Amino acid sequence: MTRRAARWAAVADAACLVAFVAIGRTSHDLHGGPGWFVAVLWPFAVGWVGAALVTRLYTARDHPWWRAGATVLLGVTAALVLRATLTTRATPVIFGVVAVSFLALATLGWRLVVAALSRRRASVAA
Repeated sequence: MTRRAARWAAVADAACLVAFVAIGRTSHDLHGGPGWFVAVLWPFAVGWVGAALVTRLYTARDHPWWRAGATVLLGVTAALVLRATLTTRATPVIFGVVAVSFLALATLGWRLVVAALSRRRASVAA
């Protein structure tokens, strides 16, 4: 992955994390303000960054799908541990299931769309 592609991938993944928190806030009709938003987002951001460093998601060129999937699992696991140990917020198991499901669909989904568009562009050019 080129540096430019890695930067765009990181931005897209960050957007998925922000969307997860924003949609959760809306679907639960919560109105805690920006402080609440950051309180929910930070464990996921820290967990994601740590997992991405471990899996080399943005630096390695081989096995991108495995790396992305592993980043989701490790990142959410780390986020839930951070949330449970460093915040006063409850961390029910279903929350972890929803987080893994949403972030897997979102982060792997945008990658799937980009891959399909790239293949289509290549076939049209050929």
